[in-house]
Amino acid sequence: MEVGEFPSWGKGKVKDVGGGSISPLDEVRRYQELDQIEFSILSYRLYSIINEGRQAIMRVSGSPVVAEGGEALFAVYDPYGFTSSLACGLLLHMIGTEGFIREILELQSESPGIYDGDMFMYNEPSIGGIHACDQWTGTPVFHENKLICWLGALTHTAETGAIEPGGMPPSARSLLDEGYRVQGIKIQEKGKLNKASMNCVLRSTRDPGYYTLDLRARIAGLNVAKERIRELIARYGVDKVKAVIQQNMDHSEELARSKLASLADGTWRAVNYGDWDTGPGPKLWKVVLTATKAGEELTFDFTGSSPPNKGPINAMLHGTWGSVFVAAASQLFWEVPGNAGIVRSLRLIAPEGTLVNAPFLAPCSFAPVTPGQQISNVTTTVIARMLYTNEKYWGDINAPWSAANWHGGLWGGITQHGFRSGGMFGDVWARGTGAGTDEGRGDGCDSGGLQMTIDSCIIDVEMNELRYPFLYLWRREEMNTAAPGRWRGGTSISYATVPHNSPDVTVAFRGLGGFAGAGPSLDGAYPPSLGDSSPAGIYQVDGLKKLLAKGAKLDNVEEIKKCIQESGGAFKAVGVCQPSQPVTEDDIIISINSGGGAVGDPLQREPKRVLEDVKARIFSMKMAKEVFGVVIDDSQWRVDEMATQETRRTILAKRKERARMWKGG
Repeated sequence: MEVGEFPSWGKGKVKDVGGGSISPLDEVRRYQELDQIEFSILSYRLYSIINEGRQAIMRVSGSPVVAEGGEALFAVYDPYGFTSSLACGLLLHMIGTEGFIREILELQSESPGIYDGDMFMYNEPSIGGIHACDQWTGTPVFHENKLICWLGALTHTAETGAIEPGGMPPSARSLLDEGYRVQGIKIQEKGKLNKASMNCVLRSTRDPGYYTLDLRARIAGLNVAKERIRELIARYGVDKVKAVIQQNMDHSEELARSKLASLADGTWRAVNYGDWDTGPGPKLWKVVLTATKAGEELTFDFTGSSPPNKGPINAMLHGTWGSVFVAAASQLFWEVPGNAGIVRSLRLIAPEGTLVNAPFLAPCSFAPVTPGQQISNVTTTVIARMLYTNEKYWGDINAPWSAANWHGGLWGGITQHGFRSGGMFGDVWARGTGAGTDEGRGDGCDSGGLQMTIDSCIIDVEMNELRYPFLYLWRREEMNTAAPGRWRGGTSISYATVPHNSPDVTVAFRGLGGFAGAGPSLDGAYPPSLGDSSPAGIYQVDGLKKLLAKGAKLDNVEEIKKCIQESGGAFKAVGVCQPSQPVTEDDIIISINSGGGAVGDPLQREPKRVLEDVKARIFSMKMAKEVFGVVIDDSQWRVDEMATQETRRTILAKRKERARMWKGG
């Protein structure tokens, strides 16, 4: 069954599902349309309910990734599993979670049945998730023995019991290496927790306490939202609640199709590369997208993308759909309520046997980061080019956001509190957004957020230090990470950590590649880079703990290298998919993220803007001169206008020398 298709068993007569019945599909789709005032009130009330459910999850969870980073999805679905309203937060998982509900209906309606108070759990990537860390719990809502809707909650729960801690094992060569996978077990039956089901999953994780708290957080959110849905039915009546669930989707479909119709028909192409798989050396792979817009429909065709990788840089079909939706919802349909109605105007071609539609049991634990962000990048690129066809939407044009090039972020071992755990550093949410074209606000937002988690928030350093066995030497917006252009991209961060008070801790790395550009820019702009703290790596400094106790200020790479020369130690560069490796209190782990994409030729950026960028440590003096062609007198902090004009003429002349005439073909 294709994503977005209605299940064939949804046709015909009313069907019994155990605790009630589900009406035929055509009956569910029929409703008495609400007037605009009533629709606005009920639609917003539904949206408020699911956001309250999401907030309940974030307040109960003890995970910094969920509680502070915002890695939590909450949604209300119609009886057949199509999303009617999606809470602000995770865009990536909306389409995938719909697949869970459809399988529950297919496999469990007759036996063991679906009852009020049941809660089902999934994290199976081949059915609807992105990778095993994506833990979803869903519950049906009945009224007078009729299935009215579903509620669903998802969190990023990292410790899955994979072959390496942290949830995204770089050494994985099969989906079987990536931890436990749950496919529709009832974690709660008729309102009572199923302890046997709980034990099945708790035995598979290194940190049962962490896992249990995230699960109970999802249950808490579902309980809150279910009670609010019942209150809504009691106040407005079940028919109006059923109507708003369907009208939400029809409204979004109408808006999406209308916007597509206002754009020119055509075809646009984009490609994004990576250069690493399992090592020990580079391996080139690519994500290729051809987007064709015809009338009110838009087709995304990934034909030409590379075969699956041996390691975890792969996406299954729902992962690719999710990454496409991230860009479509945030860039093309940002003013349209996010739900399944948007998807009705979209088509996806993802050839089987490629890294964008990997086969069953292919490893895919990196999918949200790579190739997921590359899929979102090429989708953002073609959307930007399409928007140029209608001047009305030029203000919506956005270069691709920051995508993972080379950064750390995974850890495992014994915490400073004495128990075994594993997870990821949520610092990666502080990414630069892509630039736009507006005269007043064209630059990307510095450390603006993560595109897939649109409501993301960077986790406090203090919270990470409380929860994880690491101390921070720095976390900052890194110079030269933003893409240079007429409108620059947003900067991203680098951070340096030191293991602390742990007898046994490991770190692992993940990313796109060591040489391939982290993401494209638009209209002659340069791609983003990894900045001045690259490359990512592990710096061993002999006696580091004692040096820090004496007040050593190691807040940049040059100081660390100097300290190694004086005290002893070594630098270890790390591969992109570096397996977990032990680290000690003498090790400094540096992780980096590239910035957001830019728009336009950097030589067209006003010199005064470049000067302000240098003052703000967005770009270095060297970058200002060699890329922007701006010469700055640092003794007086002013632009040397004559030297700048000459430098820019020289750069243009060198470009012409390198240029080659394209002869077609």
